[in-house]
Amino acid sequence: MKKKLLGSLLGLSLSFGAFSAHAADPAECQLVRFGDVGWSDAAVTNGVATNLLEGMGYKTKLTMVTLSVAYLSLENHQLDVFLSDWEPSGSSYADPYLKRGKVERLGASLTGARYSLGVPDYVAKEGLKTFSDLAAWSSKLHNTIYGIESGNDGNKIILDMIKNNDFNLGTFRLNESSEQGMLSQVARAVSSQKPIVFLAWEPHPMNMRFHLTYLVGGEKQFGATAEVMTDVAAGYATKCPNVARLLKQLTFTIESENEMMTTIAEKHGKPAQVTKEWMKAHPEVVEKWLDGVTTLDGAPALPAVKAYLAQ
Repeated sequence: MKKKLLGSLLGLSLSFGAFSAHAADPAECQLVRFGDVGWSDAAVTNGVATNLLEGMGYKTKLTMVTLSVAYLSLENHQLDVFLSDWEPSGSSYADPYLKRGKVERLGASLTGARYSLGVPDYVAKEGLKTFSDLAAWSSKLHNTIYGIESGNDGNKIILDMIKNNDFNLGTFRLNESSEQGMLSQVARAVSSQKPIVFLAWEPHPMNMRFHLTYLVGGEKQFGATAEVMTDVAAGYATKCPNVARLLKQLTFTIESENEMMTTIAEKHGKPAQVTKEWMKAHPEVVEKWLDGVTTLDGAPALPAVKAYLAQ
């Protein structure tokens, strides 16, 4: 009788264990698909998130997209997560999807950021300090503002300013290329101490590579400060609550992102390895990120992630 009872209890225990093993997220949540816009900060945030999830037993996939494609892919459930919603500049892309309930916002992963037009310090010292100063500098700037990839939210703001003749910028043109292409132009201008105005933001290694001044007066267009939001496909947080909890708790600082981005840029390190090394050196941050989070099979996430990072 005791053997039968023990066997029944053991069976119940195994059944409960099997149930618990799948209590965190359903199997369909195992693959987490991220949109990657190719920016330096995206390399860091996506690198951290994918490392954590891989350590938790999930699989991840990064897909290179433009901003417009990122939101269309979230709406069509071809992507699950987008970590690069810079606000308020990105509102023209994100808001239509948010208002229609096709995309959900989990919260801010970074606050106190900056996103505006910038110039080298030597240009600011000569008098170009505000958006209203730009028109008087048109000839020295060759009527050109340097931006990044076509379709970017910052580029769109600049194009709207030119179209609307804001700050008398109607004669200016936008040079669209890429983040690295733009920064190459900045480096050439700085090396010869020539005037240049370009799309600038922080966190980013450009703030340590160059001595920059952010122009003031464009708060209506770019916002006084910037924050980066985490967006997911509609219904994703309900379907995959464990991943959603991690994403809600995944917050960064200007300093931490600058540190990781600079290591990637200067040492040409792979984002996955650089972010992994950074997390190993900052276990207290990882512990906060993983508070109450489990592995895919329902075990506490922290020990599993620590073991993964130690590999």
